[in-house]
Amino acid sequence: MNSSSTESAIAEWVTILGESGVVKAGAADYGASTIGTKRSIPAVLRPANRDQVAEVLQVAQRWQVAVYPVSTGNNWGYGSANPVEEGCVILDLSRLDRISNFDSEMGVITVEPGVTQGALRDFLDQNDGDYLVPVTGAGPTCSILGNALERGYGITPITDHFSAVTKLEAILPDGTLYRTSLSELGGAEVDGLFKWGLGPYLDGLFSQGNFGVVVSMTIALAPAPETVTAFFFSIKDDARLEALIPTVRAVLRSLGGSVVAINLLNSQRMLSMMTPFPEDKAVNGVLPADEVDSLANSHGIPAWSGVGAIYAPKEVARAARRTLRRLLGPVTDRLVFINQRKVNTARRIAGLLPARLATRVKGMADTLSGALEIMHGTPNDVALALAYWRSGKLPEPGQPKNPARDGCGLIWFAPLVPIRGNDVRRYIEMIERICPQYGVNPLITLTTINNRCFDSTVPLLFDRRDEEATARANECYRALYEAGQKEGFLPYRLNIDAMGILNTGDSAFSRLASQLKAAVDPNFILAPGRYIPGSSVPRSDEL
Repeated sequence: MNSSSTESAIAEWVTILGESGVVKAGAADYGASTIGTKRSIPAVLRPANRDQVAEVLQVAQRWQVAVYPVSTGNNWGYGSANPVEEGCVILDLSRLDRISNFDSEMGVITVEPGVTQGALRDFLDQNDGDYLVPVTGAGPTCSILGNALERGYGITPITDHFSAVTKLEAILPDGTLYRTSLSELGGAEVDGLFKWGLGPYLDGLFSQGNFGVVVSMTIALAPAPETVTAFFFSIKDDARLEALIPTVRAVLRSLGGSVVAINLLNSQRMLSMMTPFPEDKAVNGVLPADEVDSLANSHGIPAWSGVGAIYAPKEVARAARRTLRRLLGPVTDRLVFINQRKVNTARRIAGLLPARLATRVKGMADTLSGALEIMHGTPNDVALALAYWRSGKLPEPGQPKNPARDGCGLIWFAPLVPIRGNDVRRYIEMIERICPQYGVNPLITLTTINNRCFDSTVPLLFDRRDEEATARANECYRALYEAGQKEGFLPYRLNIDAMGILNTGDSAFSRLASQLKAAVDPNFILAPGRYIPGSSVPRSDEL
């Protein structure tokens, strides 16, 4: 697109949104990103309602200027608020932050893009909403809607967040409003209670797609259970992992109603939560195996740690604990159950201990308390400290963490791995082989997203101030993807620099997705390049 078209469009957007609704001088600030990529952003648009979103898109069509919507822009590790392609105007939807249609009896609620995990928690607390927020480790400032559209997940009872979406409304690229057929027929209430609607399921096009700007979403909330009990387990010997993996699958199959997700973390991932990065011990940015072992021993960290939660009435929770002991006991070295009462007891005990030991016990209690908050559906930023392990400056206590703003270097590699012992071993060997070649420490988490499949999150941490380290981290991602493609471990989600992965080959998927995009958005003005193969075409004034 040429600059005159962009300037003409911006002039019209100022008329629609007002001077305060169009950011030009500070547009570059939106380009801060933990992955080290920075796009050219001509302007940022900040509409206050869906009508303004529709008018913005109509102007974009008229001038053929590409726009890229973000909910809050806190998509850390995947590109933050940056568009896939250069020169897109950012459509910042954070001012659309209404919460409405809360049905406390049915447990459904409607949110706009700017509604964060923290805002939803506050709303439920103020309106006697005895439900859990679908939290993630990204923290209180991140969008509920944005995470669901990216198919994010957590460890609260509704693990798959897009599965909780019962209906959505979106502004199509021509400015018209999309609603599902049940709502169009007058059944808005039942539409919010039943995910699949009537006729073809089109809502899925808006998940990891660029077919419209989603302006509201109705989600089902998990009711707060009578009890939430965390359980922690570990194995000291890495060789026992193959025996543990099928047991994890057996736990989910046996206790699927009360235990919905389990995390497994390797020793390096646990170290990143418990100690600053020992730069003086690293070789080319990577901790040698003997240093990892030494640090793990000094902090009492086993080869693999596991965590999950029981969501159930008291009598069911007691039975679940017995089942967990029966299944996990033979294949683990340690299994403990923790609730808030036990954490409070640990804090009281810490006050009676010598200073050094008290600090350690209190730190452990604080970590456990943060984990329990997440399990109770209360967001916090405890997990965000990971992003600061290699670079970035932690904000002052009480201030929200923002890894993009604070200089952190982080790229997420998030492949799917079958819950089978031999597959997990092949996967771990792949990560441990490739990451050190690029100066990246192999921090591995495996999270069950059902009883068949893990999603593994591997944070590629690097010093963002170092251009060479940034380049190596991006090369590491590409090497992991290519190796994973051969081994069968492909990501469930892509960062803005990896979207080209879907733009290779002439598959039926690629052709259909591109044909649908061309039909809905013939000028390709909405989020060009985002997930849809072949969706990037020259603007008319470039031909």
